[in-house]
Amino acid sequence: MESPLGFASTLFFASLFLLLSSPSPTNASTRLVESVCNEVVGILKGSNSECLKALELDPRTGSASTYEVLAPIAIDLAIANAKDSEAFIKNLLKNNSSSEAIKQCADSYNIVVRDFVGAKEELKEDPLSANYDIKIAGDNVRDCENALSSKGLQVPEIASRNHAMFLYSNIGFVITNHID
Repeated sequence: MESPLGFASTLFFASLFLLLSSPSPTNASTRLVESVCNEVVGILKGSNSECLKALELDPRTGSASTYEVLAPIAIDLAIANAKDSEAFIKNLLKNNSSSEAIKQCADSYNIVVRDFVGAKEELKEDPLSANYDIKIAGDNVRDCENALSSKGLQVPEIASRNHAMFLYSNIGFVITNHID
């Protein structure tokens, strides 16, 4: 018969082995975020570091180990970015009230905000509709981009905001594409 001390030490080492060999939530979340960003890079053709930085703006990302947990985080980031961009463009419009292109951008961003808010509301009940709304948000950003280019306007501040919104739209699209 084995001594209680021998049994306890065997149990301790077996538990330690299991603890160290099982993936930690942080590792799982890191792998998930990297996987998402690698897919996004496949769509946008760039580096995944921009995607990683965008998702890491929310500290909850570090503990998200499933697409279902990561989706609302990504959508919250997109909503915040879209609202900030909409406010910036509306403020820009005050000084350029005659610019039809900037007005189109303000209108487009109003719709982008609604698209992302709607996607977040649909996420649990109808992920396919959320996925669609997120993709449409990117199309509405393109409307802003097209309005500027059709008038020959180059507004770097709007261009960088459009780029960020395309990124968030694609991040959200990739994530919600994995939710059943």
